[in-house]
Amino acid sequence: MAAGLHSLSPLWRNSLRIWLASTLTIGIVFWSGRNQLLPLALVMAVLFVNENDLTPARSIGQLVAGALIGLLTAIVLQEISTSWVVLGLAILLTGVLVRSLGLLKGLNTGYLSCWAVELMHRGNQFNWATIFDLAFAAVVGILMAQIATWALWPRRPLQQLPALEARIASQLEAQILAMQQWLDSGGEPPAALRSQDLLPSIQLLQQLRDQNQGLPMPAHTQHRLSRWAQAGSLWRQVLRQWLLLEPLLRQLATPVPAERPELLLRSTLADLAERLHALPAAAPVPSPSSSAQLWLEEAGHLGAPQPLLLTIGQQCQVLKQLLHSRALLRSALAQLSASNR
Repeated sequence: MAAGLHSLSPLWRNSLRIWLASTLTIGIVFWSGRNQLLPLALVMAVLFVNENDLTPARSIGQLVAGALIGLLTAIVLQEISTSWVVLGLAILLTGVLVRSLGLLKGLNTGYLSCWAVELMHRGNQFNWATIFDLAFAAVVGILMAQIATWALWPRRPLQQLPALEARIASQLEAQILAMQQWLDSGGEPPAALRSQDLLPSIQLLQQLRDQNQGLPMPAHTQHRLSRWAQAGSLWRQVLRQWLLLEPLLRQLATPVPAERPELLLRSTLADLAERLHALPAAAPVPSPSSSAQLWLEEAGHLGAPQPLLLTIGQQCQVLKQLLHSRALLRSALAQLSASNR
């Protein structure tokens, strides 16, 4: 069952987490008899479900601390005035305090606490019971969000990135093979690859590094995050080059001559598909002059314009170099993962 749940899409998995966090929050708030605090507790529970956190324990501390700082700041300033100007000052001061204390992940909870004080207790006199109620709602919502995150198939983001990267490679390989089949058989060309087909997955490779920048973490974890972000940058370049190459291929007359199995175009596309899964090779890169001559000869075999074939050859050469760099990076990441087990 766990394996089946783990295979769910991120959308469904996160929806289940939010459902569990909300259910637990509602149950605890009703059990405590503080029904009027349910809106704030639910907001906290829904917003702070997070499945990509490398330091969950530290994050809980920062979230709770940020909420308490925002709560106390808003309460103190509300004693002066209940105007919206004072609310703005409370939010500004909360941001300064939270940042100065290094509690960056607590910024949003601090701002939400200021908003909750203004929305739920504007004009009312504060006492310790009110302060406790608001703190109780914030803490319960945050804790239930974390419990739901951990209880439902806690993810290990760094261990899932290899499968994500391999899925990107498989998608591009399928597109290359589809184009190769179309060139061989003719007919209707395959649907063009769109940037949005791959870009969200590529962005995920860089997301963990960006989300955790500035946080203290082991050196080997930081190194792996940097390497995966580098993989994301490489894939962006690969995607860009393919999106430039594919329209050029669609300008060729199909089917290409079947009696010439040694066509450079056919072997080049096959080589690109193989490089998506091959280990890094030390094969020398052909010189630009020899490559240009080969593609000029290819233009004669295909009856295609020479500038078109030269451009295709240049794009393919750039793709080969990028995929070679990606293979080297994959090898380095595999060594990093093996050394940290």
